[in-house]
Order: sequence, then C-alpha cells, then structure tokens
Amino acid sequence: MELLQPYMLWGILAVILPVIIHFWYQKKGKTIAWAASRWLTEKTTLQHRGVRLDEIPLLLIRCLLITLLSLILSRPVWNWLAGMNAQTTVHLVEPNRAVTENFRFEIETAKKKGESIYWIGPEKQELTDVANVPQNPESVLFLQKTINQIAGTKTNFNLYITDSPEWAALPETYIPGTFKLFSVTDSASSEAIPYLELDGGKKLFIDPKSGRLVVAEAADKSIHLARKPVHAGIIDVLIDYKNTAERQTVEAGLLALTEVYEIPFVIDKQSIKGKRYQWILTDRAVEKPLPQTLYITSGNVKRPEMPGNVIQVQDSLRLSSSGLVESGELPEWLGSALVSWFQLKQKNAPLSRKQLNALFVKAKPDRIPVAEKGKQWLLVLFISTLLTERWMALRKNVSRNYA
Repeated sequence: MELLQPYMLWGILAVILPVIIHFWYQKKGKTIAWAASRWLTEKTTLQHRGVRLDEIPLLLIRCLLITLLSLILSRPVWNWLAGMNAQTTVHLVEPNRAVTENFRFEIETAKKKGESIYWIGPEKQELTDVANVPQNPESVLFLQKTINQIAGTKTNFNLYITDSPEWAALPETYIPGTFKLFSVTDSASSEAIPYLELDGGKKLFIDPKSGRLVVAEAADKSIHLARKPVHAGIIDVLIDYKNTAERQTVEAGLLALTEVYEIPFVIDKQSIKGKRYQWILTDRAVEKPLPQTLYITSGNVKRPEMPGNVIQVQDSLRLSSSGLVESGELPEWLGSALVSWFQLKQKNAPLSRKQLNALFVKAKPDRIPVAEKGKQWLLVLFISTLLTERWMALRKNVSRNYA
C-alpha cells in the first residue's frame, strides 16, 4: 500500500483526545453538604450527547473514526489490488503475410517489451515467430471471439489487419478499453485496379487507400494496376440538346471534369455521320441505343424497359429546374457516371480507413476497477462507523439523583 498524502497520517495521533476525555470524566467530584440540601427532593436528569466518554465501546469507536479519517485523507493506494487491474497492452495480428511483413518492426518491438501478442483465430494462439504464419483463411470471423478470450477491465488492444472487404460483411466488433487500428492493403490477394489511359501516359483510377478518383503519371508501387487500360486516349462526346442553356450547362460540367482530372473529352454539338461516340447526352428519345455508348437523357423522356446503358434524368439539366445544377453537383454526378460506365471500381475493393473505423466499437466498462472499489469500501466503513457512534452517543441518557 502506498499513500499519496502520507503526512495526513499524523492525524492518527488525535486518537489520544478521546482517551484523555474519557479518563477526565472518570474523576469523582467531592460531595459538600449544605443547609438546604435536605429540602431538595426533586430529581435532576442530565442528558449527555456525545461529549462524555464513559464507556469503552464508544471510546473505541471514536478512536476508530479518527484513524479512518486519517487514512482517507492520506489517499491510500493498494498496489496488490491495482496490480490485478493494471493496464496491459495486447497485440492481435491477422495471420496474413502482408500484415506481418508490413508491421514486423511493431511486432518485434512489442516482443522485446514482453507484451502479449496473439494471432486472430478460433483458438487462443500466441505469436512466437513472425515468419511462421498460421494458415487460416477465415481468421476475420474469429476476431470478436479472440478479444473476448483475452480482454480485461483495462486492456489496450493494437489490431493489425488487412483492409479486406470481408470485414464489411461482419457485424460490429466490440472492444473493451482502448484500441488502435493498423491496417494494410494486401496487394497479392486484391484484384487489379482498372484505369483509363490519358494523354502523356497519365492514368486515371480510384485510389484504394482513399477511395477517391485520382490521376497520376505513375501509380504507387503498392497499387496493383491492371495490365491494360479499359480505355485509352480521347473520349468522344455528343451533346445534343434543343435548349441552348441546357447544352451550355452540360458542357460546363464536362469541362470541369477535364480541368480537375485532365480527361480528354472531344465534344461535338452536332452528330457526325459514321462517328462512334462513347457518350451521348441529349433531351431526345433514344430509339436504337448502341451497346458501346452511354446515353444520358434529360427531361420528360420516358421509355419503358430501356437497357442499362441509358440513364434517364427526369428534370432538364438547367439551373432553373435541376437540383444537380443548382447545388453544383453536376460535375460530380457526371464523374460517377464515368466511373460506372468504364467500371473503374473494383468488385472487391479494399475498405477505406473511415470504413474500417466504423466497424469497431469501443465497449463501455461493465464494472468499477478493483482498486477504486477498495477506496469506496474504506469510505463506506467510515460512514457506517460515524452513524454507529452517533447512535450510541444519542442513546446514552444518564440520570442522577441529588438529595
């Protein structure tokens, strides 16, 4: 046991005060007879409430009160209780070669510190050798079970996992105490990332780490791009609108995409005979849609059972009638249509950092730490002793007769 304020223990010396008062009241006074004393026959009752210490039990209780008060003010800390509930750091590692290679330094450092390291799996298995990775393809299914087997009231978890989309199919994982998440993309198991080949050898693709559309001359070595682009060079676009304002609005949206992502659009405002377009944006009905072309129709153009390469927008794409144009979201919406048409999204794309964090929930502690309970029991004992002392003191009525 340690005391945060040990000088308060000097207060225990105050137990001598109840003892002195007790012996002081044990002194018997001398009776002096006087002339009229024999005429006094009435009884005098004296009630002593807590000042006179005539009895040993009450004396001992008051001494105990002073001792308990001194201990409480000294703020004791029971090391043997706190040791049962001390904070510990536990490392949980997904059995994946990409994880162990990427976080080898962190794992080796934890081993040198003597911290606990376990593999995520159906059984509680301690990590002894980073090179010896267990073969368990369904390890992600047992994360919650592994945490429940190891978790204490004050356990700090370090989780080393891949940003695999398999996590999204699982329910939320509840972690007691605090935790840190370390994730890595397993390029060996992830699919090749599709991309568009732009001018100057630049590539347009969705970054698996951020989930955003990016353009770069050379992708990061950790990003596994497909061998061939889904499309290379210019993208021929036909803008065919009766309304001039609508045509200008759509053209401005495409030019905004060109400015941000350097997409080489070649925009025609009238159809050229024999030319094949990748995009056609119009307010006219599409009679015979070509399978290699994406059509975006606006206005009150309704055709039942249109193929998947025809996107219908109910409102005309003008500032006065379109929410997309009014909010400035038209370029972003056109970019999403571009991504969907060229299938730039991976089928099994890795999860972003934000998506991974949303899958793990910090659980509230279900009980008070043991060391805190020791302090509370000490306070409860003091209050109980104080109530007992008050009850005994108020109950003591001493009646004396004087003749």
